[in-house]
Amino acid sequence: MKLYINLTSPFARIVRIALIEMGLDRQVTTQVVDPWTDEPGLMAANPAGRVPTLVTQDGVALSETMLILQYLAALAPQAPLLPAEGPECVLARAGLAIGTIEAAAAIIIGRKSAPDFDTQLVGQRRYRTMRDGLARIDRNLPPDMTERLDLSAIATVVALDYIVFRFPAIDWLGANPALAAWRLRQGERPSLVATKPGG
Repeated sequence: MKLYINLTSPFARIVRIALIEMGLDRQVTTQVVDPWTDEPGLMAANPAGRVPTLVTQDGVALSETMLILQYLAALAPQAPLLPAEGPECVLARAGLAIGTIEAAAAIIIGRKSAPDFDTQLVGQRRYRTMRDGLARIDRNLPPDMTERLDLSAIATVVALDYIVFRFPAIDWLGANPALAAWRLRQGERPSLVATKPGG
């Protein structure tokens, strides 16, 4: 299998962490691309030019993080990212974290066409989504990864790391102390170290 990624993409990072945690990473080769340059291999696999895009062993191209994760779950049923019973709480926490990631990514993309995007109405609403999203996660944390690894924990790590990486002038950790302490406890896990933003 081949996975197209960008080293700063939070969506690609979710898939990369999942591959490692599910024991599938050795079955995949990764190709780092710049989605903004219309790299031919990526465009052939995904006309939207988005990462992550996974090309299966049979040459089928899969796009969108959650759809790729669903495919990976079928390959590794012994390492589920959703509990068999009561998955709604995990999905709710994961959805909140992914929505927070989407808001952050929207600002980064928005700046490409409007340098003052941050101060525009849409930019300000995206900042609000980040602030409120992290605050809600701070009040309802996922379990520690050593206790039970699930999709909400992966998405939460990625959301916080990406926002801290992209918006370093704001004290996100100080504003969310429970989340900051939770993130610190996950810190040395190999899948997180290997996929840190920009690394």
